[in-house]
Amino acid sequence: MKKRVFITLAVLLILLPVCIYFFVGWNVRSNAHVTLSRAQRFLAEGKPDVALEEIDWLRWFEPDQRRAQLLAGECFFVKKDYPAAIKALAQISETSPDYRRASFALARSYESIAKLAEAERILKAHLTAFPDSQEAVTQLQWIYFNQIRLRELENLLERSLETCPNQFLQLYHLLNTEHKNPIAQESIKLLNRINEKEPGQPSIMRALGYCHWKLGEIEQAKSYLEAARKAEPENTETMLVLFEFYLELGELETVQRLLTELEQQSEDFQRQLQQDDRWLWLQSRLEQQQGKNSAALESIQTASRLHPEEIKYLQQEAMLLQALGKKAEAAEKFQRVKQLAASHRELYKIVSSGALESPDVQLAQEIAGHLKILGQQKQAAAWQNLVQQFQSRQPTPTR
Repeated sequence: MKKRVFITLAVLLILLPVCIYFFVGWNVRSNAHVTLSRAQRFLAEGKPDVALEEIDWLRWFEPDQRRAQLLAGECFFVKKDYPAAIKALAQISETSPDYRRASFALARSYESIAKLAEAERILKAHLTAFPDSQEAVTQLQWIYFNQIRLRELENLLERSLETCPNQFLQLYHLLNTEHKNPIAQESIKLLNRINEKEPGQPSIMRALGYCHWKLGEIEQAKSYLEAARKAEPENTETMLVLFEFYLELGELETVQRLLTELEQQSEDFQRQLQQDDRWLWLQSRLEQQQGKNSAALESIQTASRLHPEEIKYLQQEAMLLQALGKKAEAAEKFQRVKQLAASHRELYKIVSSGALESPDVQLAQEIAGHLKILGQQKQAAAWQNLVQQFQSRQPTPTR
C-alpha cells in the first residue's frame, strides 16, 4: 500500500510541473496577440523595460516568435543595449514579413557600436529587398559621406532617384555632395571616435589617412593608408587614394612599387581598376610626368569615355593635345571646359546661397539646364520632373 502511494506521489510530482508548463505555455501562446499589442504600446510610450517584461514569457515559451524578437530588439535598441538588440534582430530572416523593419533596426544597431562594415552590409541587403527604403538610403548615404566615399555616394543617390518616393531629397543631397565636400578637419574627429570604438576597420583607416593627408600630416597619412591596404589588398578605393597620395608627393619609386605589386594581384582586381575612370586619370598623370604624352592622352580619353564631361579629365586632355601640337583640338576642349566650369560655378552659387532649401519653378529650371550642360542627364530629367510638379501646384490664373 505504501509503495503504491509512493509511486502515485512520484508520478504526480513528475506530471504536475509538466502540466503546469504546458498549461502556462498554452495560455501565453493563446494571449500572444494581446501581449504583443501591450508591449508595442509600452515601447511607444518610451517604457522599453516594461515592454520587455511583457514579452519575457512569450519569448521563453516561443523563442521563434518573430514579432516578439522584433519588439525585444527594438526595446534593447532604445535602451542602448546594442549587442542584445543585434542578437534579437539577427534572428529575423529575409522571408519574414517583419524583415524590413528588423533589418533596418539591425543596421542601426551595428552603426551605434561603430561596426560600420556590418551596418553597410545589412543596409545594402535591405535596399536590395526594399529599393524604396528612403531611411536606408539616408543611413548608407551618411556612412559613405563620413568615410569620404563620394563616388559610391553619388551612385547610391542617383540609383535612388528611380526608386525612392522623395526625389527632391536625393537631388538636394546630390548637389550638396558635389559642391560641399567633407572637410578633413571636421571629418577626422568623427573618424577618430569610430576608430577608438572599433579599431582596424579598413574603410575608416583609409578615410583617416585621407584626412591626415589633406591636413598635411604625411607620416600619419602613410601609416593609415598602408594599414588599410594591408587589411584589404584588393580594395579599389584604397588603391586609388594610395596611388594619388604618392603621386602628389612625387614619390615615383613608391608609385612604381605599387604598380609592380599590382601585377601580382588577381586578374579580376586588375581588370576592375582598368575599368575605373579615376584609375585611368591617375595613370594619365603618371604617364605625363614620365614624358609619355601619347600614352597619357590615350588613358585620359578612355577615362572621359567612361565618365563623360568630367571637367578635370577634359582639362587634362586639352593640355596633352596642346603639348602634342594638336592646337585646334586642344582649343575645342578648352572651350568645352570653360562652358562646363561656368555651369559648375552657377550651381555652386545656388548651393552656397541656400536657395536650394526652398526651390521654385524658375530655380528648378535653371538647375536642370546647368545639369544638362554638365552631362548629368538623369539628374537634369529629375529636376525637370520637379518643374512640372511645381507648375501643377500653381493656382490657375483667373480673368
